[in-house]
Order: sequence, then C-alpha cells, then structure tokens
Amino acid sequence: LAEKFGLVPKSKHQRITLQLADKLKIDIHNFYQRDDISYQRDDISYQLPGKRDTVVVKEDDGKKVTYQKRILINNLRETYELFKDENKSVDLSRSSFADLRPAFVVSKSALTHRNCLCVYHENVRLLLRDVDKYVDGTQCSSLSTFTDSLVCSTNNEECMFGCCSICEDFFRKHSGKCFKW
Repeated sequence: LAEKFGLVPKSKHQRITLQLADKLKIDIHNFYQRDDISYQRDDISYQLPGKRDTVVVKEDDGKKVTYQKRILINNLRETYELFKDENKSVDLSRSSFADLRPAFVVSKSALTHRNCLCVYHENVRLLLRDVDKYVDGTQCSSLSTFTDSLVCSTNNEECMFGCCSICEDFFRKHSGKCFKW
C-alpha cells in the first residue's frame, strides 16, 4: 500500500554480477576436449569403453548431444595446475575451473562399482597417499612427482622399465635430498 502511494523510496542499489568471458569458457572446454583437432585429450582423461557409459548433454542452442563418458586421470587440483601451466595469462579460480568442467568428464569417485579398484591396481596411489602424510617434501604429493624423483626422464622407456644405467640407483642416491624422513 505504501509503494502504491509512493511513500517507500525505491532502492538505488543495483546488484552487479561478474561473469566469466565466453572466450574463457570456450578455452576451458577446449582444454578438456580439443574440438579443433578432433580428438579428446588422453593426457587428462580416458574414455570409458562401455555402451552404457554415455552422457547426453544439452548444448547452448538447445540440441542434445551424446558424449562418451571420460574419467579424469588426475584430481581436479592437478588438472587445474595443468591448465594454469598451459594458460599462464588466464586469471581463474580453481572453483570456477571445476564448475566449467564438461558434464561428460567426471572424476574417479564417480566410477561405477563394476570398475576395478582393487589393491593391485590402486596400490601405488594408496601407498603414496599414506607416505605423503609422514614424509616432508613434495616428492610424494602425486604419482607424477614421485615418478620424476625416481627416474632421470619419464619420456625414456629404458628409465621407466629400470634398464637405464644413469638412473639405476637414482632413488638410493637422491633419497636424502628429496625426502626428509
């Protein structure tokens, strides 16, 4: 009633909402899925093989597109760091990066129970998680940093199979420098 007669002043405060640029959203989408070169990034996620492992996503124009579900290899924090390394000029928070992840790219925790997570296949990650609690340093924080501390080159097949003469005793020689027990 007071508004009807003009007794209540109108609020002059306008709420301002900040939105991310469309180009940034496209860059993040292309980070997960390289549309320009027609393949998915296998260094970030892997594709599930099953017929039921699909996700239907409604695009901005209203069309529905079916994608094969992909599982992140690393956790979101490590994936965010990879994005920041490739796009140094972009200022984006980790939570915004997580919100802009495509719907067909899911984390490992979203796996169904028919996938194998037994001790033999997940043992290295479980061991590293426990070692990281008790060892000072950053060498055990992820599988990639731990592997880097064990071999001289992760790109060399001989190093990764333990046949390299240079990094044969690499862990024993450098364990005092890398790890503080």
